[in-house]
Order: sequence, then C-alpha cells, then structure tokens
Amino acid sequence: MDTIIRRIWWIVIPTALAVLTFQLYWLRTSYISQETSFRQIASDALQKAHDVTLVESVKTLNPGEKQYGNRQFSVSSSVSINRGDSRMFDSLLTRARSQPGIKVISHEAEVEGRDTLIEREIQPESTGLNVTKLIANVFSLSNLVEIDTALLAVNYRKELENRHITLPFSISFAPTGQQTGFVTLPVVRKQKNMLLVVHFEGINNLLLFKILWPIVLSFFLVLLIIGCIWTLWRIIVRQKKLEVMKNDFISNITHELKTPVAILRATNEALLSFGGMNDAGKTERYLRLGKDEIHKLQGLVDNIMALTRLEDGDDDLTGAGEDISLTALLKAVTQRFLGLPGVDIQLDIQISRDQLHTYPVALKTIFSNLLDNAIKYTITGKKRISLQVRENELYYLFFIEDQGVGIEKQHLPYIFDRFYRVPHGDLHEVKGHGLGLSHVKKLVERLQGSISAESTPGKGTIFTIQLRKS
Repeated sequence: MDTIIRRIWWIVIPTALAVLTFQLYWLRTSYISQETSFRQIASDALQKAHDVTLVESVKTLNPGEKQYGNRQFSVSSSVSINRGDSRMFDSLLTRARSQPGIKVISHEAEVEGRDTLIEREIQPESTGLNVTKLIANVFSLSNLVEIDTALLAVNYRKELENRHITLPFSISFAPTGQQTGFVTLPVVRKQKNMLLVVHFEGINNLLLFKILWPIVLSFFLVLLIIGCIWTLWRIIVRQKKLEVMKNDFISNITHELKTPVAILRATNEALLSFGGMNDAGKTERYLRLGKDEIHKLQGLVDNIMALTRLEDGDDDLTGAGEDISLTALLKAVTQRFLGLPGVDIQLDIQISRDQLHTYPVALKTIFSNLLDNAIKYTITGKKRISLQVRENELYYLFFIEDQGVGIEKQHLPYIFDRFYRVPHGDLHEVKGHGLGLSHVKKLVERLQGSISAESTPGKGTIFTIQLRKS
C-alpha cells in the first residue's frame, strides 16, 4: 500500500506543479502582451498629441514677418521659410517634391539683396498625406516654437480618451538615454535631442484588470487542483484506514473461526478415536458442545451475509410489514440477556400508542446488537443498562444507555463504518468484527429512521434511534 501511495504522489505532484507553472507562464505572457499593446496605443496617442500641439502653437503667432537673427519667416496662409535654415528647407522640399498639393514658399536672401522665391504645391486629398504631421515635423526641425506642455497634456488627454484610456499621467522632459517613463517620444528642445516622457499612475492595476478573466480562470483551476489533491489525500488516508480495518477484521474473524473449528475437531476425534460413542453421556456432552460452536459459526456467517445484502440493497425488508406491539417486542429482546451474570436491563416505555407497523425481525436485530454491545463494553461486575422509549408527533424515540467504558470523541464519526472497531487496549477479552453497528445503521435507514451516538469516556454511551410512526 505504501509503495502504491508513493507512486501516486510521484505522478500527482509533478503534474500539479507542471499545470501551475503553465498557468503562471500563461498569465505572464498575457500581461506582457497587454503591456505592449497599451504602450503602442499610448505612444501613437502621444505622437498625434505632439503634432497637434505644435500646429496649434504656430497658429498662436501673430501674422506677419518675424526676424530671428539672420533668418526671417512669415506666418500666413502659406508657410515662408528662410533659405538659411537648410535642415528645414531640405526636409520641406523633399516632402513637397514627393507629395504635391501643399503650397510651400521659401525666400532665399542673396548677398546682393535679391530674393529667390521657390513655390511648390502638393494635394493631400489625393495622396492621403497627414498635413498636421507634415507641418509639425517642419516646425519641430525649425525650432521656431517651443512645445507647450500644458497644451500637450490637454491634447494628450483627448487622444487617450478617444482610445478609452482614463489613467492620470504626468509629462516631463528628460535627456536622451534616460528612459524612465512608460511612454517616451524623441523631440528637439532648445536645439538638443530630448525625450518627452509620460508617467502613468495605476498602470499595473489597469493591465491586471485587462487580464482579469485569465486570472480568475487560473485561480479556479488552481483551486480545482488543490481540491483534487486534497480529495486524493483523503481517499488515500481512508484507504489506509480501511486496509488496517480489513486486516483487523481478517485477524479477528480468523481467530473466531479457529476456535469453533478446533473444538469441533477435538470433539469429533474424541467420539471417533477414543471410544466416546460408547459412552452415551460423553457423546451427548460432545454433541451439545459441537452444536453451540456450530451456532456461533452460523451467527457469524449470517451477520456477514446480512450486511453484504444490505450494502447491495438486497435484503429481507420486503412486503408490507406487520403491526407489532413495541412493548412485547422489547420485552422479548431484553429477556434474552437478563439471564447473563450481572446484567440488569431497565425497560421504561412511555408512549400513548403501543402499535407500530414495521419489520419485527429487523427491529429485534437492531436492539439485540445494541444491548449486546452495551453488555460487552461494561467491564464492571454490575452491568446496568437502560432502554427508554418516548415519542413526539412524528417519531418514536429509543434511548439505549450503558455505564461502560465509553467512546473517545475522535472515534464517534466512524463507529458505524463497516469493519471499524474502537481501539480499547485494556479490553482484550472483548471480541468483535466491526460489523454490528454497521449492520444496525443499515437496518435503521431501511426502516426510514436514524441513529446517533453520544459518549463520555469512562461514563458510558447513549444510542438514540428515531423511527417514524406508522
């Protein structure tokens, strides 16, 4: 049994760990996927908000020509750029040549004072060009306007809300290479390459919420695994107990069988080999002894077979039953034990109606087993047992009380299990097979009743039976 248990655990534990590891990997992968998706959405929103903010910042400039050092530009319906800003000029011309439709005018100041006018026009409607992005790139390269972080925050909030993101955030600038935020965007600020950094609050909670269902599913799967392992452990523990009880039963039943078999063999040899048949008195004594042992064997076999039939749902409780007198039946049962040494059974019946429709054989078996147990487990010379009968509106109540050794609390839930015997180390003379109380419970249940037990170690036990009135 122990080898089988070890093999079971060697299979179950690695399997459970593998499933748990897979669940953790799955959740981690889901979290990373959600994080990547959120980062991409937030980055796209930041880029768009940045472009819109730059364009809106340019619109706030007063129309007319402005002078910055040796560069001049004008703000009107067209965009005018001085030739001296080569980066801006080249970028714009490159875009203009490839995307016709936007009017771009550039003034080049010559030494002689002459201006050269360059004009290109592109059509964004026909090409799908993002005009806002193009203009934002132009002014970002020109470094003519500073990004307004307050306006950027407002535009970024709008873009995030359009994408159903409502997390609070903060925007700051950081040197390139010091990426400390969740979302960053490379920008040029004061002719230096910088990073526009966005810090979100509660991002972890949002990502966990997005994978809530996988978490819940994994949680229930873990609970299911734990429940299965716990159930398996309970089954294994119970199987070990059943194995111990089975071994005890085999040991007890073997002992019970060996004694009558040995006596029958001895009497048979005495009659056949030692001339016992020539002595009528000795022959009668040996035959009576053999008869008693055969009755014991028959009773043992009957108990085992009756319990087996009850377990299989095949018993003698068929038909309509019969009306009996409770008082007469209980007196007949108790009379069988009153002749034993020291036995005193007090029968107290207080009921208004003595008739009960039931199966008398089953009822006799129930009370005979309970009284027999009460006598066996009362180790004093005087064995006082009380059998009381009461009633309420629906049930007859039977109380069988003894003053025996009692039963420990931890054993009470199992005393009605088949083959279970309460260990009593100092009661070696009490024989049994763990079948009596199991048989009693099955019979009571078949009579649509219930049985329970209360016990105090050293003071005795009370069995309570409820049987429905007919």
